Amino acid sequence: MDFRLDPNAKAEELWQPEGASYYNGELILQPQQRWTQQQKLELLDWHPMFTGKCPQCGAFFDRDYTSRVHWDCECGWMDDSI
Repeated sequence: MDFRLDPNAKAEELWQPEGASYYNGELILQPQQRWTQQQKLELLDWHPMFTGKCPQCGAFFDRDYTSRVHWDCECGWMDDSI
């Protein structure tokens, strides 16, 4: 295989607007972030998806929590925002 640049190839301009990307030639706008960087870092410290335990009572969730959509604890704490 020859990986050298082809001197006869047509120059192609590769750019994309800020906040968007091209996938298969289609411009896809990136969704607005709903949490700040600080809020995302705080989420890592308390949400059971990352800690494995309830932030209210400390009860441990089963280790199947990577496939969960709803987070409900027997103590009444629940969060389905993730």
